[in-house]
Amino acid sequence: MKSSQPDASKEVYPRIGKVYEVHSDKSRVKVNFHGNPIGQPIWAVIGRAFKASDIDLAIDNQLNCQINFMDGDLSLPILVDIFTSLLEEDLLIVRAKNIVVQGDESVVLRSGETQVSMTAKSGTVKTTAQNINTSADKLQKIQATKVRLN
Repeated sequence: MKSSQPDASKEVYPRIGKVYEVHSDKSRVKVNFHGNPIGQPIWAVIGRAFKASDIDLAIDNQLNCQINFMDGDLSLPILVDIFTSLLEEDLLIVRAKNIVVQGDESVVLRSGETQVSMTAKSGTVKTTAQNINTSADKLQKIQATKVRLN
């Protein structure tokens, strides 16, 4: 007697994978996932509107992504989500044509005991470090009504 239920052992479930490359036409990405029948990254269609920076972030930081499959076929992957909440804290790579970090009152960039503080109200930039080195290939210009050394 045949059951009308589909064979659950042949059902293909979404997989977690990684994005490795963006195709030049920007409509596909190369992905790899557990159970990939090819054994190496394959082209997947992009299943929703991602910003280019989201996909770059996934590639550069090897973020986990959700991969679905067209008609349950493992050779027809679809990228549907990028899990930025699982981002490792040891290293973050951000690539963009322009990057803006904006704070209404202040912005602080800190690494250990070294920091750069920018304060909007007073219009000051303060750099604190053991050693500060600056260099320029052509011109280094200091412009102010007063310059105080030591």
